[in-house]
Amino acid sequence: MPDVRLKFEGGEVTPKEGVTTLGRTADNDVAFPNDSNVSRYHAEIEFRDGEFCLIDLNSSNGTAVNGVKVSGETYLKPGDQITLGGSSSIAFEGPAEDEEEKEEASASVAVPPVGDAVRQVPGMTAAAPTSSGSRTMLMIAGGAVLIAIVVVGVTGTIYYRSVSSGCTATAKILKPEPGETIYQPTQIEVDSDKTECVTKAIFTLDGQEFASSDSEPYTATLDPKEHPDLADGFDHTLGIVLVADDGSQVPQGGVLLAMETRKVEKPDERQESEQPPQQTPDSTEVKGKEISIIQIQEMTNDLVKRFSGNNRYNVSNKQFLQEVQKKAAEYAQEGYYDRAARYRDAINVAFVKEQNLDPALGYMLAMSRTKFDPQKQGAEEGLWRMNADFVKANAYDGLCGGQPISEASQNCAAKAAALYMKALVYGVFDGDPVYSAVAFGRSTADAVAWKATLPKDRSDVWNSIRTAPEREQLIRFFAAGIVAQNPLKFGLKRDKPISGLYP
Repeated sequence: MPDVRLKFEGGEVTPKEGVTTLGRTADNDVAFPNDSNVSRYHAEIEFRDGEFCLIDLNSSNGTAVNGVKVSGETYLKPGDQITLGGSSSIAFEGPAEDEEEKEEASASVAVPPVGDAVRQVPGMTAAAPTSSGSRTMLMIAGGAVLIAIVVVGVTGTIYYRSVSSGCTATAKILKPEPGETIYQPTQIEVDSDKTECVTKAIFTLDGQEFASSDSEPYTATLDPKEHPDLADGFDHTLGIVLVADDGSQVPQGGVLLAMETRKVEKPDERQESEQPPQQTPDSTEVKGKEISIIQIQEMTNDLVKRFSGNNRYNVSNKQFLQEVQKKAAEYAQEGYYDRAARYRDAINVAFVKEQNLDPALGYMLAMSRTKFDPQKQGAEEGLWRMNADFVKANAYDGLCGGQPISEASQNCAAKAAALYMKALVYGVFDGDPVYSAVAFGRSTADAVAWKATLPKDRSDVWNSIRTAPEREQLIRFFAAGIVAQNPLKFGLKRDKPISGLYP
């Protein structure tokens, strides 16, 4: 296999003999997790008969090689510059061609056949070869050189038009914001700069133009009803492309958002009791309430914002949201808030005051594991269902003053769970509460070993966690959390948002 490399900001990869994948998610061979212009699975490079072929996977913002957009696929050569989504670059590098071989190749083209040469007499100008074969070869060689010059000139012109422009204008979409769900016609707000050279701004959805603006402030209206096929629970890229006065187009990035075409209204309780709710393909019924996949996504995104720190989570995977949606029905049972309120002081003191953890962590864990019912099950007991031998062996009951985790006030259970979670959050997962919750039940040594199996970039939670038991804990953690924080949406009229118990 040829000795080539893919070089990009932050790394270098040797292409595989089979297929090398490029995209935004961490499970790609070359990943750009922080570039919203790059599709989840954007392109791939396939090794075919000794060559490498770049294939665009119908990406939203396109793929280019040396500034020329790839339509379908193209073969790569050393020195090519690959651009994904107009913003992330990859250099396709290989060994330089041997200079002597290049000179020999050049000489072999330029020297005519020996047999057709005419001996030159001193003082005389050499006559043109009389052989018709020689004349024909010279004509062919000259024509080839002329074609090569024309091709190089045209290629240079195309490349210049594609990527070269004296225009340094920039534009950034301010509204709608990343992660927002669009229910109704929304005005797009743009912050632009140095636009004297701009003739037009084009607005795109997943790379397809849907509106344009000829003057500042560049704006357009995004109406989800005009794009019903995009109301699918997935993220879609709203992008902006500036067109310079020389005709060149420069993508300016974009924002990921979801769209919902259903009319969202506050339900009328009388009508709700008289008429059964209608189901849609992407909805589920919980306690007489219709919860769409879009609503699940909104509630999940809101939940991750309740955790402090610099952790970034992508929780928009449709399979993950569907699993959370199904599991939420198990937690949509009235009475959890009153049960949680009995242990409010124990949870707030242990998790927040003593261990400086996010209050949401203690409550979401307890909801996901016991629904705030400390009744013992097998060898596990307390609000967080911990094994007493495990607690004792690791000295997590060091602040309990001799009390067991089964005692009625749950003070010891809260102290043990909080101390254990602090060891996971700060001792293993670098301040990450979500992965710590997923690892609940493991020893810190086992948690370290599990962490080593995860990708370096863990922002895409669902695709980073591949094992069934951990995925189950992840699903339960978020299903319990969205129900506890949004009881009315799940038909729980007696309960309140769990955040009302936070200190």
